[in-house]
Amino acid sequence: MRITDFRPRQSKEAARLVAAATTDDPLTIYMVPDAKRRALPTLIHFREALRLITPAQAARVAVQDGRIIGLCHWVNVMKNETHEPIDPRLAHVTGRLERRIGDAWAHLVAVHTALRPVFEGETGWILSALAVHPDHQGADIDGALLRDGLAEADLDGQPVSLLATAPEEIGFCRQHGFEITETIDEILPGAPPIWKMRRPAVSAEPLPSAPRGATPS
Repeated sequence: MRITDFRPRQSKEAARLVAAATTDDPLTIYMVPDAKRRALPTLIHFREALRLITPAQAARVAVQDGRIIGLCHWVNVMKNETHEPIDPRLAHVTGRLERRIGDAWAHLVAVHTALRPVFEGETGWILSALAVHPDHQGADIDGALLRDGLAEADLDGQPVSLLATAPEEIGFCRQHGFEITETIDEILPGAPPIWKMRRPAVSAEPLPSAPRGATPS
């Protein structure tokens, strides 16, 4: 297994991976209760979002035997900038989503609207997605991807924030230096709890001649 830079041409494969990895996530289930339609928002939106990845974002993938088995996606919010979770260039996919998920559309929009202020006023790196294919979970691929990204954040001297949407994610994140800064018990009526977590900035000296293209693991 190796960790390397994501390429926009991999967006379809990566979106399928993230969809497969998040169908059992409590917040995903809350947003789209219908199991048959649950993967659609990720498949449609995430594929396009990755294709349109911006300089303020970074994505790395774990690859094994030529297949993507894990992905980590980051957004870097600098001082005096606003974290905008919805890229305006993605507006054209909303119609497709609304048609495909039916009644769940309004619920999905309500959740994303409620989440929008969560990172307001914060700077640094925000972990927007960390996913490992179900067939490869339990092998610390998620840990390898997270450590890979945190090393880059440390080189920049940047703090890192994320949202944990399942209780088992809290211990994993704490192992990598994150602590809970806020517990959101019910962002909307009946919603599962969400934990906002943050890892302080850590200064690191750059390693001489360290290649960025691929990280063996």
